[in-house]
Formats: sequence, C-alpha cells, structure tokens
Amino acid sequence: MPAKPSGHFASALAEPKFALFAAGQFISQFGDYLAQIALIAAVGALTTRAPLAYSQITVAIALPALLFGPIIGVVVDRRSKRGLLMRVDALRALVILSIPLSIKLAGSVLVLFPLVFANYLLTLFANAARASLIPHLVPQGKIFAANSVMDFVNKLAGVLGFVGGGLLVSGPFWRRLSIEPWEAGFYLDSLTFAASVLALLLLRVEERLPERPRGESVGEMWRRRLNNFRDDLRELWHVARADAKVRFVMSSLLLVSIFGGTIYPLVVVIVQKAIRHGAGAGTGGVGLLGGMLGAGMMLGSLSIGFLGHHLSRRRIIVFGLSGLSLAMVIFSRCGHFWQLLPVTLAAGLFLAPVMVAQNTLLHEAVPRALWGRAFSWKDIVLDAGFMASALLFGLMAQVVLPALGTVDHEKVTLLWAGALLAVLSIALGLVVMRRWSNTTAAL
Repeated sequence: MPAKPSGHFASALAEPKFALFAAGQFISQFGDYLAQIALIAAVGALTTRAPLAYSQITVAIALPALLFGPIIGVVVDRRSKRGLLMRVDALRALVILSIPLSIKLAGSVLVLFPLVFANYLLTLFANAARASLIPHLVPQGKIFAANSVMDFVNKLAGVLGFVGGGLLVSGPFWRRLSIEPWEAGFYLDSLTFAASVLALLLLRVEERLPERPRGESVGEMWRRRLNNFRDDLRELWHVARADAKVRFVMSSLLLVSIFGGTIYPLVVVIVQKAIRHGAGAGTGGVGLLGGMLGAGMMLGSLSIGFLGHHLSRRRIIVFGLSGLSLAMVIFSRCGHFWQLLPVTLAAGLFLAPVMVAQNTLLHEAVPRALWGRAFSWKDIVLDAGFMASALLFGLMAQVVLPALGTVDHEKVTLLWAGALLAVLSIALGLVVMRRWSNTTAAL
C-alpha cells in the first residue's frame, strides 16, 4: 500500500527553524568529511596500506555503537536534543583537534585509534539527537522532505569535503607552515564545529521531556535511572517486534553495511594502489571519488525529495539496494580511474533514496518518545554490519585470496561483495512483493 504523501523537498526549507538547523549542520558535516580524508591520508602515510590495515580502523569507528548504542538512545530521548547537540559538537571539536597533536607528540599512529573511538562515540549522540530533532522543526507532513534536505545537505558537504580534502591532504603548501598535509583536515574540522554550536544557539525549539522527580537521594536517582533504562529498552524492543516497518528497516541497514564495509579495505586500496591509469590515483583520487559519490547522493536526494515523496518507502529501498549492488560489480571490473567516476556517481544516485526512505520509515513507524532509541539502534545495526563486513572483506583480500593464488584481490573481493548484495536485495524485494500481494488480497 503506498505511503501517505508528504511535502516535497523545497517545502521543508520554507520552515525558518529547519533552514537554520540545516545550515549549521552543513558546516559541521563539511568538516567531518575533511577529517575522513585526513584519516585516510594519515593511515596511508604512517602505516601500511594493506587492506587488512584499513579494515582494522573500522573497529574504532564501529565499536562505540556496539558498546554504548542502547545507552545513547535512552540518554537522547530523556534530554534536550538541541542542548545535547551543542555539548557534543563542542566536545568533538576538542577530540578532533587533539588527533594530529597527539600523533606528533607520541610519534606513533597508535594514539589515533582511541581518539577515533571517542569521536565516533560522540558522533552517535549527534546522529541520534539530530534525527530526533528534525520532526520538532517541521510539520508532520514535511518529515520526508526534511529527511531529503538533510541527506542532500550531508552529501553536498561530502562533495566539497572529499574533493577539497583530497586537494588539501595532497597539497605541499601546508609544509611551509610546518604542518603535514594530513593534519590540515583535522584542524579545519575542529573549527567547523563552532559554526554548528552558533547555529544551535540561535535555534529555539520546544521539546517535551520526561519529568524528573525532585527531592530524591542519589541512590534513589540511580535506581530510577536503571529501571528507566531497562523499561526504555523493553519498550523499543516491543515496537521493533510488533512493527514490520521497523524490522524491514533494520534488515535493509545490514545490506547497506555490506556496501559500507567495502570502502576502507577494498575501494580505497583499489584507488590508491590497483588503479595505475590516470592522474586521479592516490589519496587525491580517493577524495575525488568521494566527491563523486556525494554528488550522486545529492542528485538522488533531490530527485527522491521532489518526485518520490508519494512512493512506497519499501520499494524505494529495494530498488536502490539492487542498483547499488550493480554499481559495485561494475566498479570491480573497471581498469582505468576515469571509468570509476560515473560508476561512483551512479552508486550515490541509488544509495541516497535508500537512506532517506529508511529514516522516514522510522519516523513514521516509531512513536515520538522512542525516536532517540530507534536512531541509536539504527547506528548499532549499521556499524555492526559495517565492522563485520570490513573485517571479512579485508581478510579475504589480504589473506584468503592470495593463499588461493588469485590476482587483483581487492577487485575480486569487491565483485563477490556486489554479488552478495544483489542476491540479498532480490530476496528482500520478494518479501516486500509477497506482503504487498497479501495486503492487496485482504482488501
């Protein structure tokens, strides 16, 4: 049955509070993409570029969600989303600033991993609070449009951040300031959080929060918090079990993580090492491809925001995942850098509508009081799949396939990853079609 229609892309930007919020988040996320390129450059410059080495950093990225994800969702639901975002952005500025300083002081890249862990732990708070705050800034009918705008903003920041970051971390002019090129992305990222905090300071939002009992002792307070934590998780688990939409979103997130798990151990290495044709190879080439992926996702967000708000969310997700798997297979067969550019653009076109539809399904299916927990669990599922996929694909490309005597290990692994995603996407689509047929027959 088709989803209820909601406002198109531009209608969300007509809301002044949401427009201010989106502008602040754009600047913050622009800096985040600079830092991602700087992270790739730092690992490439200071350690081996083997696929397994890149896959290991995904542990520091994904582990916070697995360890603290449930707690984060409860905290977000019981706090002011705006206030929480402000505090988190200020802390992230300090953590990001400390990364290059710590590496230089310690003389080792090992200090990078706990700091990346801390940054992504704070990012989880920011992600859940950001997604939970959006419906407070727009009417109910504009939630799909707002999610499209936020996805577009994120990908616009990605295009500018990846392409600009690729140029920054490969530019020799930073050495004139006694700064290594990979350091620049971290320093600039820390500055962008100030703009985000300023935008949030100017934002006025009415949020209904759970009342806190007064006059209780410290022991009573912690007993109440533990009981609330248990009850909050039980409530979310009940919703997840009872609602097919939530189960569908979580299943589709695992499929998206297959794509995400190929980026560090396979795609980055293919661009930096395997692709030798064209001037785009190396870290600068990684940045350019990241920009193309972001450009594709921008176009995907625009198209789905203007034209797809009346379509079935489930069909959007299945179609997008199928197209993404095809792009992965084609990418693995490319032999020249210029061939990767249109394929990466197409991957972004398919991926963006999937992410918009997933967020909107959660907003539509989960009660308002549980949004923080729902989006926190979204990060748990996505990061768990991302970490497992990255370690699996990195192990295949670094250990298993060389032992079997194959060549082009990263490309072969990417080909099989794309084939796996295709099979699972088709299976998910068959489930959707069967349920749609059953619903139609019942009517």
